[in-house]
Amino acid sequence: MTREEFLAFYPQFDGVAPGIVLDEYLRQANARFGDFGEDADEARRLYTAHKLTLWAVTALPAGGEVTAAMIAAAGKGETRKQVASKKVGEVAVTYATGESFSARVTTGLADLAETDYGVQLLGLIREYMRPRYVR
Repeated sequence: MTREEFLAFYPQFDGVAPGIVLDEYLRQANARFGDFGEDADEARRLYTAHKLTLWAVTALPAGGEVTAAMIAAAGKGETRKQVASKKVGEVAVTYATGESFSARVTTGLADLAETDYGVQLLGLIREYMRPRYVR
């Protein structure tokens, strides 16, 4: 996937990050999602949009004075949590924890739950997960 193809699909990312950042995320996406058949381009777009969103959230301001507090706060946004159960009367919500998060951390997918693009990509990854057998 090229920069032009990505920006044609997601024009809202035009100018969000320096070209070198976009090019690097596209390089990673092209290398990682070749085994997704007809969904390869969608996976590449979602991965790149996810990474650019995280980059934009954590990027330090250009030309401004950077303080220690700004560095410490970078990347500490709301974490998306999966709802395990909910109750309507007297409102109660329980969030999933434990194994699902641990599994994502150990497989290098931990940050995908941080953006809507990443959550969509996780769904696509689940569709393409196949057990590997060793003979």
